[in-house]
Amino acid sequence: MAWDDDLTDEQRYAASYTGTHARLLAGPGTGKTLSLTRRIVYLRSELKIEPSGIVALTFTRAAAAELNNRVKDQLGDSIEVLPHISTLHSFALKTILQNPARTRLQLPVRIADDYEERYVIQEELKRLLGIRIKDVTDLFKQLSADWERLKADDEDWEKRFPNPQFLGVWREHRRIYGYTLRGELVYQLKLALSQGELEVDYPPTHILVDEYQDLNPCDLAVIREICNRGAELFCAGDDDQSIYGFRYSDPEGIRRFDRDYSPNNLMELTLCKGCSSRILDLALYVARQDYRRLEKNLSSDVSPDEGEVRILRFNNQNEEAKGIGQICKWLIDKNKVEAEKIIILMRSDHYRRFSNPIAEALSECGLPVLIVADPLEPLNCPIDENNKRRTDGRMFLCLLRLLVNREDHLVWRTLLSLRRNGIGESTFEAMYELARRDEHTFSQILQRVKEKPGLVQRGNIVKNEVEQIENILDSENPSAYKDLLTFIQSFSEKHFADENERMEVCELFERILALGEIKNLEDLLRAINVSIGDKEQETETGAINLMTMHQAKGLSADAVFIIAAENEYIPGRAIGIQKDDERRLLYVSITRARRFLFLTHCKQRTRQQRHTGSNPGKSRRTLSEFLDGGPIESEDGVSFIQGL
Repeated sequence: MAWDDDLTDEQRYAASYTGTHARLLAGPGTGKTLSLTRRIVYLRSELKIEPSGIVALTFTRAAAAELNNRVKDQLGDSIEVLPHISTLHSFALKTILQNPARTRLQLPVRIADDYEERYVIQEELKRLLGIRIKDVTDLFKQLSADWERLKADDEDWEKRFPNPQFLGVWREHRRIYGYTLRGELVYQLKLALSQGELEVDYPPTHILVDEYQDLNPCDLAVIREICNRGAELFCAGDDDQSIYGFRYSDPEGIRRFDRDYSPNNLMELTLCKGCSSRILDLALYVARQDYRRLEKNLSSDVSPDEGEVRILRFNNQNEEAKGIGQICKWLIDKNKVEAEKIIILMRSDHYRRFSNPIAEALSECGLPVLIVADPLEPLNCPIDENNKRRTDGRMFLCLLRLLVNREDHLVWRTLLSLRRNGIGESTFEAMYELARRDEHTFSQILQRVKEKPGLVQRGNIVKNEVEQIENILDSENPSAYKDLLTFIQSFSEKHFADENERMEVCELFERILALGEIKNLEDLLRAINVSIGDKEQETETGAINLMTMHQAKGLSADAVFIIAAENEYIPGRAIGIQKDDERRLLYVSITRARRFLFLTHCKQRTRQQRHTGSNPGKSRRTLSEFLDGGPIESEDGVSFIQGL
């Protein structure tokens, strides 16, 4: 297939343009990923750019996998080495690992995942500082915010940090446990590049950035540093789809592109093939409430008569859930929509207060349903139906990490605290104090205690635990298996008490292996560490998927429900620029629908749902201000269903 087969004139022009930096403004369903794919193919097949000269960066792991697979399918057997396609976090880690000694990170570079950050690092810092866990969590958020906004570059940053003592204790703690926070990774790359301490191996001549509107100031600074080394930037995105304000992404980055990069070319994709004109009209009504947005000439080639667009009003959440179940059954039975092509979106779903009632209603209608949570949840000690914490998944992950690095201090600390062995906090405190006093790492202290158990209370238990774990590691050799998945399946059979839990974890690893170029166990574990957790897309085939609105970014479906489209949730407590973020999140959610779109809202929410939203404790709810007065009016949901 030629690089330009089946492209529109707009897509063909964008895919083949070179000579200056360029911005491709691409609304929903206009073929952004297709254009990026064909551009990479064009650079390789027509301009003969070497793979090392092309870097393509995405926001999520799933988006990187999709782009990588598309490029591979397009190029076929014509190329043995593909260009670098990954998330920005993965690119940062790869670049730092090429020259680790030139960065200020703990060596070897080990990224702490979300579970370790919250339940190991933050819990220990809470004890060391003698403050509440909420205060520690807030300080970590402040730390990440200062990296992402480049406030940490300010000369007097440490003096102005809310708790300077925290910085000292955290630095001591990270030395002993040898970790790097994921939020710090891109900042340290930016710092090393800008100060000339690190160079990108084989600097690219062409850098492509997907979802440019989702980059924060630190991300943008890294892209600028790479371009300063001679790379031509091609960025694609849409300021209307900037929804990650919690990590300080700002649509102004894509809006001011023509001022940041010169010379430049500004391009646009205008034909939406993803959703009907009625869906697009409602979405644009929402988007245009922000007068700062870049106006786009979007039009749909899907008939306005195809499908349904409804805003449905219900008395309460039980009526809402029952109604959604009946509509889904109508979609599947009468309109031949497959269950997996229906997604139900919620603004948030703490303790599954919103998803559980709807899942129950769907099950009562005999429909398959899946609640999409954090893809990594099986590894994060979830609570089971008996209100017990499932720890085997996390302990299994710890053993895998120790197979890669026997001196992974954070893993030893985690594993020893999860195993039912009688080692308490006082023993961990004593070992930490030894490490601090003697400038040792945690692994070094474990070996000392193994040799001299009397150094700490319950030292004999520590000695026995370390020896048992070392025996497990000594008995395994991943390279002896035909492939990585076979090893994981075999190794897991020895370390799970519950077969269903084991299968769940193995399926998770299988999905991660399918997402990218993973050559060994170390690559696999790195892929987990640079994941964005519960913002990653992870849908299930054969079932209706319930997920948060953030998780739907990049997805599309024949039928989309947006539940609880109420002012108490959208925009909820948001004010100022945060309110703009909520408006864009609603826009993105609406444009996930190809044919059928249903937005539901209730007059009141009772029981658990009464204590959610911007007015907790009050049952009354109202339609979101973003939808009020729009092209679609709210109607009685029960009456609509009776007329189906």
